[in-house]
Amino acid sequence: MTPSDPGARIERVALVVAVLLCAALAWPLRHYLTDDTFIHLQYARNVAEGRGFVFNPGERVYGNTSPLWVLLLADGIALGGDGLVVARVLGALATLASLLLWVALMRQTLSSPWLRAASTFAWAGHAWMSRWSLSGMETPVAVALVLAGFVAFTSGERWGSRPRAASLLWSLAALVRPECVLLVLLWALVRVVEEGPVRGARRALAELWPALFVQGGWLVFASVYFGGAWPNTLAAKAAGGVGLDYHVEQFQRQAGIVAATDGVLVVVLLILLALRFARAGRPALRPLLRGLPWAWLAAVPLLYMLRGVPVLSRYLVPLLPIVDWLAWRTLDRALEMRPASTPATATPARLARSDARVAVIGLVLAGVVLAQNVIVWRRVVRPQVDSFSAGLEASLIPWGRWFHDHAPADAVIAAPDIGALGYFSRRRVVDLAGLVTPEMVPVLRRWPQEEAVSRFEFARFSRPGFLVDRAATAWDLQRRSPWAVALVPLGSASVPNLGIARPDAAVYTFYRIDWAAYDSLAAAR
Repeated sequence: MTPSDPGARIERVALVVAVLLCAALAWPLRHYLTDDTFIHLQYARNVAEGRGFVFNPGERVYGNTSPLWVLLLADGIALGGDGLVVARVLGALATLASLLLWVALMRQTLSSPWLRAASTFAWAGHAWMSRWSLSGMETPVAVALVLAGFVAFTSGERWGSRPRAASLLWSLAALVRPECVLLVLLWALVRVVEEGPVRGARRALAELWPALFVQGGWLVFASVYFGGAWPNTLAAKAAGGVGLDYHVEQFQRQAGIVAATDGVLVVVLLILLALRFARAGRPALRPLLRGLPWAWLAAVPLLYMLRGVPVLSRYLVPLLPIVDWLAWRTLDRALEMRPASTPATATPARLARSDARVAVIGLVLAGVVLAQNVIVWRRVVRPQVDSFSAGLEASLIPWGRWFHDHAPADAVIAAPDIGALGYFSRRRVVDLAGLVTPEMVPVLRRWPQEEAVSRFEFARFSRPGFLVDRAATAWDLQRRSPWAVALVPLGSASVPNLGIARPDAAVYTFYRIDWAAYDSLAAAR
């Protein structure tokens, strides 16, 4: 295709419109703040200032599953940038890169320029991607690296002909979102299944050694530096949920997240696959490597469900462009002209009618998908972003600054949400959710967090000077805790919601702990 071809012009126009649409949806969300953003920034600032890859200086806890994102932020901070500004700029650049990589992937795998243009327009309006683009979180970088890997994976006459490039990009993606490593592991598994354990392992090693180098290097560093290669964050997020009902609930949550923005394309994909199987019978299973994207899309939600991870939309966003790509590619293949009507035998009028039919179908589908996402953006994303950001600005951020100004330099704060408090206070924290305090993880396996806090279970390993409680009402901890006599009230701050996963209002209540009163009561028991 030359730049002057009608198809090329259609794609250029679509890309320009897509960039404008993406910017129009992301810009109103530029003020978005999450507490997790400040966890990344706390790690990054400590790296930039020479304190190491730690949240609390002196405590080497593997409490961050996005080391590459932290290092990118640390570079920007070390160059003199404000951490939050650096995070948002990198997110914006990664979002733009994702859009360009989407175009490249469509150009390689879709035959119709109309469908390539329509799919680009539809992806640019994705509500979850818009939500996280300027949030300061790692999501846009993960999406960009996953798409870049699939561009490498699908290049050439057969998929998988550039294994080293694809595996390198996916291994880097795994240092941003750990579930991306399954792409490399599934590739290796395919080779073992196809060629046997020994020969398959040798071929996988020859193809995927860049990923082994990157991931192996990080795992060696983590084992030496943190004392273990398994992130404490993963163990903490899985704590507290057991039983079949809980796992089913987590799977339903994932299905709801996907259906909200990609339900139309998922339905189209399932219908087209059913029609193809009905016509062609049993699908061809060789080469197995062509099933890699399908296997990844199945493996990640299953892994989340089995581990009981309470999934947020940003966990699934790296998978969603692949879901959409497979839907558009399946549609493209379904609309291709049959062999009996190839350009060599078809009349120009028939070809024109065929192109017009494809254009109408593609644009109508893109319009429906975009409408679905705009509705989600207006009814869910924008209200959640506005309320949660305002709540954070009115609660944890000012209290973090208060602790910085009023708490002793060696003070310790125990809190269930640690990002903004740790970042703005510059004080050591005890993480009551267990993300950077591994001693809390076995506690949370025994009791819900609220009960563990009320029982002062953290006193077994730490004596923080301050305690932050999160409950439905202010001063609730004084009512439910047997150690209420040791709580000295400081103040409270309410938030309208804690995000999509916890949409109800909550109140943070701040206390100073009188350990003398605690010891006196403990001695009397």
